[in-house]
Amino acid sequence: MSSVVVKGGASKSPTLSVCVVTYNHEAYLRDCLESIVQQAVNFDYEIIIGDDASTDHTREIIHEFKARYPSVVKAVLHECNIGSTANYTAVHAAAKGKYIAHVDGDDLMLPGKLQCQVDYLEAHPRCNVVWHQVTFFNDAGDTCIMPSLASSVLNVELYTRDLMLCGSVAAHSSTMYRAEKFFLHGPSNEELIDWYILVRLVDDGYGIVLNANLGKYRLHAGGLSSGAKATFKMRRFFCDSQLKILRLHPEYSREVAACSLMTTLLDAVFLRKSFVLSLKVFLRARSLPRLRDILKLKGLYLANRRPV
Repeated sequence: MSSVVVKGGASKSPTLSVCVVTYNHEAYLRDCLESIVQQAVNFDYEIIIGDDASTDHTREIIHEFKARYPSVVKAVLHECNIGSTANYTAVHAAAKGKYIAHVDGDDLMLPGKLQCQVDYLEAHPRCNVVWHQVTFFNDAGDTCIMPSLASSVLNVELYTRDLMLCGSVAAHSSTMYRAEKFFLHGPSNEELIDWYILVRLVDDGYGIVLNANLGKYRLHAGGLSSGAKATFKMRRFFCDSQLKILRLHPEYSREVAACSLMTTLLDAVFLRKSFVLSLKVFLRARSLPRLRDILKLKGLYLANRRPV
């Protein structure tokens, strides 16, 4: 337990809700939850765990932590598999906190994470979303810190335009945002990628990626980001989200064109079939990208090439 008394369940409106989404994470969930309850903080928080009908022993671990921290840990337990977006929505909609932190059940928090992000949001009322650097790691022991120190997205105010241009700027499990910006209040039959949700959460404010390594993001064979089929699936989700956002914000068509053109070229170079998906977005944007935007994206790619 943290060195500071955690009073999460004692308050009807805690300062922070930590939302954990999980599915068949028995090998990782205990470490994830330990990394949360070990956080030293000076505010109340709750932990809400959403399990999407796991078929392993994930649910037993959830019950274990509910028994250990009954005033802090809450659970949203689905009896049948409803999909990642619906699980995410159910967990975040149950949050009571002023701020909401998201973490996937196979990732980890490092010491100081929650306090650092809450402090930033408290001190910067125009900021709606705070991310941070994380250590990408795999079971073979390979690691790298992302975004890298050379990345142009660190410690700068990132607005809707920047997210439309750059795509995802940090790991989803590093996200903390203002609860008042949450917009997924009803059931959804469509799968939404992290990027789409985060663009909507930034809204009329800005987001920032803190130059601080405060988490660990696990790469493993069971993750959605592993393998050729998963890459195509993720690209399809992303491209569909780009078109959806483009309908909401047609004024950013040149940013979308730049992002989709760069993705098309990279996929073509690496002989990925997913280049056709990005090409479709580029054509639908019906705009010519700015040279400075293409150069910025090139710089981001070179700075953040992942060795793991």
